[in-house]
Parts: sequence; C-alpha cells; structure tokens
Amino acid sequence: MRTAKPHVRQSLPSLNPGLLCGAIALMLNSLVSQAQTPDRRPEFEVASIKANSTNERMYFGLRVGSLTVRNIAVKGLIQIAYGKRDFQITGGPGWITSERFDIDAKAERPAKATHDMLKSLLTSRFNLALHTETKNASVYSLVVAKGGLRMKRSADQTEPEKGGPKELRAGRIVGEGIPIYVLTNLLSSALGRAVIDNTGLTGKYDVDLEYVPDPVHPPSDAGDGLAAADVLEIAIFTAVEKQLGLKLESTKAPQEVLVVDRVAHPSAN
Repeated sequence: MRTAKPHVRQSLPSLNPGLLCGAIALMLNSLVSQAQTPDRRPEFEVASIKANSTNERMYFGLRVGSLTVRNIAVKGLIQIAYGKRDFQITGGPGWITSERFDIDAKAERPAKATHDMLKSLLTSRFNLALHTETKNASVYSLVVAKGGLRMKRSADQTEPEKGGPKELRAGRIVGEGIPIYVLTNLLSSALGRAVIDNTGLTGKYDVDLEYVPDPVHPPSDAGDGLAAADVLEIAIFTAVEKQLGLKLESTKAPQEVLVVDRVAHPSAN
C-alpha cells in the first residue's frame, strides 16, 4: 500500500512514555515542515500491517524507500507523523492507544520514505481524519526562581539554535549547550503538559537535572495517597528549582491540538 518519510532511522529506547514522545518530537519537528498539500502527498506502493500483542521494544525506522514499525500504537504513529506529543492529540477510540501494530512499507519507485508517506498510510489504511483546534489549556510557565539561576551559561554560545541532551532517560537530563526551548520541550514531555518559556533567558546552558520521586510518598491504590503522576510532578518541580534555579508555575494558555475525527482498524493487506 502507501506512505513515505525522510532519510531517518530511529530506534526507540526504553524511556518512560513522556520522555520517549519528547525525544521523537524533538527529532521530527524540523522534518514535518516539508509540507505538501493533502491531495498530493507521496505514498508507499506496498504496505503490510499486522497486529502486535508482544512486549517487544518499540521501533520506528525510515531509511531510503522503506518504513519499518514494530509494536507502536496508532496514536504513537500520529505523534510521529505530525510531530506532536501525546497531550497534543485528542479524540478517537481507546484502541488507538492500547492496540499496537507492526508495519512494513516500501516505495517501489526510487524515492525517500517520508513522514508525509506515513500520513498517507494512516489516511488510506486506518481511514484517519484529523483537524486542528486551538484550545485554552492548562500549561506550565517556566520562570527564573526567586533564589536566582543555578544553571551555568555554556562557554560556547555559537549556533544558538543547536544543542541537546547527551543523556536522556527516565529521571535524568544532562547536556551542554542546551537552548531554553529544548529544555522546555524535554520538561513538557516528562510532565505530559506544555511548558512555556517565560524565563527571558537567551543563549545556551549546561543542564544537569536529576529528578527521582520521593519513596516516602508512594502512589496509593486506595486513593488515600498521591497518584504516581503527582509524585513525579513534585519530584520534577523540586529538582528544577533546586538544581537549575528555575520554577514551574501552573497557568492557562492557548494551545494547538490535533483532534481525531475518524479512525478505523487497518484495512486488509
């Protein structure tokens, strides 16, 4: 069948879901800007889609004229195709998150596999239809804490738009020369909510952030304690202020989201 994407190969490590989505979004935001009108998107000529009920590691790979997907849900594929995070996509039935698929697709004519081809595949095989809305949503505002900034400004300030983490895993973000917009993207992925830069900081910074949920406050199944998400949020808030000299404040702001209007289980191969 059909779909395609740029020259990219990605192997998805065992990160927590938030960081995983953030890493994907950071890698793909520049790629999805290669816009084409919906009725002229390139397509894969051949595509095989199968359900996957294993616990194998998720994998997404685009190289030359082929697409390889292992154990990824439709919502995850939408995130990759459109460069969005989980909380930026709404609507659709529950199975687009719970059911996972393997996909092998090829462009028979000489062509690079592109993310526009993945969009076409989602449309043709999953009958996906989307629209964009702007909603007033809960977000976090990142500001400099009262105690002052604790991050070190990087010695190398060349190429201010470039820089990223050297170590990225659950509970850990380490890197040199990181622009603030990259840091907000990473925090957004970890928190599952958009983080807006209101620090006023420019340039690049060396970041060494470690956030570990307090074992004194474990999540409670009985509902009389903090939920796991609350424990993680407290850990991140505390670490960001103590280690980076920044503060996260809850607020409201307009946010663009993708709304799933229609989706179906994949058509036969």
